[in-house]
Amino acid sequence: MWLNGTNPTRSEAPSSGGLIGLLVGAVFAGSGHLLLAPDYIGLGTSDTYHPYMHTVSTVDAATDFIRAVATYCEREGIEWCPQLMLVGYSQGAHAVAVLQRALEASPIEEAKVLAVASIAPPLDLANVTLPWALEGRAASHSTYLAYIAHSYSRAYNQPLESLLTDDAAVLVKKLFDGLHAGDDIMKQLPPTPLPMFRESWVQGYRAGQSSWFRDALEENEAVKWAPRAPLRLYYGEADVDVHPNDALLGAEKIRERGGNVEVVPVGDFDHASVVYHAVPLVQEWFARA
Repeated sequence: MWLNGTNPTRSEAPSSGGLIGLLVGAVFAGSGHLLLAPDYIGLGTSDTYHPYMHTVSTVDAATDFIRAVATYCEREGIEWCPQLMLVGYSQGAHAVAVLQRALEASPIEEAKVLAVASIAPPLDLANVTLPWALEGRAASHSTYLAYIAHSYSRAYNQPLESLLTDDAAVLVKKLFDGLHAGDDIMKQLPPTPLPMFRESWVQGYRAGQSSWFRDALEENEAVKWAPRAPLRLYYGEADVDVHPNDALLGAEKIRERGGNVEVVPVGDFDHASVVYHAVPLVQEWFARA
């Protein structure tokens, strides 16, 4: 199963037949695997909002998709093998980690997790991912944080205006409607994230104060568990979108709980290019699994 990276546009989901789905299909289905590439809720043909980086909805959508494909294969006479290998990039790297955790905690008969590859993974959202992104070191950070703020305000039924300024909240609600492309969103948001946020909230966050948003980030972490099947965290050493510490420190927390985790530095690559260098390594690993 492939779970894709950040995408705010419904028409660019894997089911659209666009480049993302074709490349992944060529790599994994082309090497003899049965490839599952589900859309996230709110993308593809769905007309609701996308609950970005939201664990429960991500796991539900992926698990339902596994069951649906298994049923389809049985009906069509296609051999179904329950040995499941997961690979995800960026948002999808978080998604495969929380999906592995869910499937190992509550197994389903249609799938048994064999191996998991998490590429450029944002795992510790409250303590590593958000503090780094707030600094605005990458051009994408305003988009990432606006996306997750919009997602969580809706998922947890909290006012976006309690987190963002009034003007930023109006703009973010307009941009994250599933119709705007990522480049368009990036152009309309401030170049760094801090101007979007209420100063009082930022000061409270940095002081360690609790808030509904911080609590939501903590609830959607992917480091407080112990994977049984091998989990590999691949990262690019020049990645400023998702800092390498998310993989390195995340792995430390997972190991403290006795988890089966390995960190794999791919090389001096940034966020956009690390996936192209990591996927061949993942393919090679899966072939031996």
